[in-house]
Amino acid sequence: MKLASPLPGRLLALAVAIGFAHASASAVKAAAEEPHRSPIALALSPDGRRLLTANQTAGSVSLVDVEQDRVLDELATGEKPAGVAFAPDGRRALVAHWYGYDVVLLAIDGGKLAVAGRIEVGPEPRGVAFARDGKSAYVAVGVSDEVVKLDLDPLRIAGRVKVGREPRGLAISPDGKLLLVGSSRAGELAILSTESLGVIRTIPIEGNVLRQVAFSADGKFGYVANMKNRGFAATSNNIDQGWVLGQRLTRIELADPKPSYAALTLDPRGKAAGDAHGMAASGDGKYLAVGLGGTHEVMLFRTDLRRLPWRIDSSRDLIPAELLNDDGRFRRVPLGGRPTEIAFGPDGKTLYVANYLADSVQVVDADSATLARTIELGRPKTVSLARRGEEIFHDATRSFNQWYSCNTCHSDGHTNGQTFDTFNDGRYDLSSAHDGSHKKTPTLRRVVKTGPWTWHGWQSDLDDAAFESFTKSMQGPKPSDDDLIALKAYLETIDFPRNPYRDPSGKLSPEAERGKAVYSSAKAACNTCHGGPELTDGKIHIVGLEEPGDRYRGYNPPSLRGLYDKEPYLHDGRSKTLREALSGPHSAGAVTNLGELSEGELNDLLAYLKTL
Repeated sequence: MKLASPLPGRLLALAVAIGFAHASASAVKAAAEEPHRSPIALALSPDGRRLLTANQTAGSVSLVDVEQDRVLDELATGEKPAGVAFAPDGRRALVAHWYGYDVVLLAIDGGKLAVAGRIEVGPEPRGVAFARDGKSAYVAVGVSDEVVKLDLDPLRIAGRVKVGREPRGLAISPDGKLLLVGSSRAGELAILSTESLGVIRTIPIEGNVLRQVAFSADGKFGYVANMKNRGFAATSNNIDQGWVLGQRLTRIELADPKPSYAALTLDPRGKAAGDAHGMAASGDGKYLAVGLGGTHEVMLFRTDLRRLPWRIDSSRDLIPAELLNDDGRFRRVPLGGRPTEIAFGPDGKTLYVANYLADSVQVVDADSATLARTIELGRPKTVSLARRGEEIFHDATRSFNQWYSCNTCHSDGHTNGQTFDTFNDGRYDLSSAHDGSHKKTPTLRRVVKTGPWTWHGWQSDLDDAAFESFTKSMQGPKPSDDDLIALKAYLETIDFPRNPYRDPSGKLSPEAERGKAVYSSAKAACNTCHGGPELTDGKIHIVGLEEPGDRYRGYNPPSLRGLYDKEPYLHDGRSKTLREALSGPHSAGAVTNLGELSEGELNDLLAYLKTL
């Protein structure tokens, strides 16, 4: 299907991904307006003449001629494309669908794209990479914490290997022997053998929200740009000193057998970086580049002038002062929009940038550190209220000295799995010991339907809650009423993907059926607080998790929708797994005082909870 009359993002993606089974005829007919493309990922052909973009809200892939600056073809592929890769011969490609749970093999003939195959790989795949021989490929599957190997002739799953929590970025080493994997919520990089699919080494990097990964051209180093949660209270002073969170460029040495890393802080005081996403190394080794979605720019680092001030197994809170001396090693290129994935061309100086909010590919000249030109992918004539809200959500300049955006913590409208000490609970932890003020970042999926808000449930108006977040958690300027209306319109679009633990027919397994009975039993009484259509009653409950210093008494039960992907658990993230939460601080005995569940009852309950 070609995009002669494209559908709006979600409807188009659903229709393509599952053969139009769930898209009504009336919806297809009504959808006539040009969609936003929202390129989230890109891949450059081996000869550097063409480029592919994964257009997330359009459910499509675009083939771009970068010499003529024009789109040759656009093909609808599936629901929320999230990763794309060219085969070494340039005649095939892969695209992974975040909400579609599948990977599509594309055939490229001249300037045309066609679907050559499709295979389901597991829940929420993102990054993809081809093996150097072009006969196999690799996919990062986020919810199952796996890297899946695909054989391409014929298209089939050849193997799976467990890696850290929520793998996203993948890169193949120049010699084709190693696969670099970035696991976003685990905060670690893994090195895998492409031959055996075995994990050679795992390197914890004390970083979070890992996105695009890359190898140096000589294969000696692996890189990722990431966030680092410093853990201090979100006061203006702490924010400005880089003590709340910051952005880093992280490097690992492939020949080093120790699990060590080196980091380079990206944040100048007073004008920080925001939402590191893209990472690229030029083929001649001259440049390293980082795409920053929150501050709408790319940062360029020259490696051939003087050694960059890497810091082993640690990082500074602010960018090294020597990089601010204008010696050419560090430059910022403003681009607007939301830069995501990036790639260097064969000449080593041309940098291609997927700009999600600008619906375009931007071409940056690294030598002059300037935006050279823009290749438009297509967009609606008017910007909707929800799209305006999406821009606000991803804008780090709305925080104090542009340190972070809403998206920094609520990654992709979900959660980055981290805890933060904000004033949403009415207090800060300013002591040397953690006193319970840190709270886990909750998901924003269906947040408009799950009031009241905050962990203590003291916010009964979502606009007020957002206002508090902008002015207190982010220490930024006051949003206008129009800003809040637009933001809410965007939040209304954020929903859960389909549940991988639920049968499409709605039928539960025998274990889950037994767990459903446990859920509403007197002993567990989960439905007392987690009832109703959104699996929360919107009331405040005393559940034995209260802290002596709490300003507000009791807790607002979160919705249990999508519980399988909300770790860590409980308000402060104290339980790393759901089993740990339900057999420990939030067990049936602790909640109802009617005794603990048996091992069998707990297993059945866990099976049911995963289906919610």
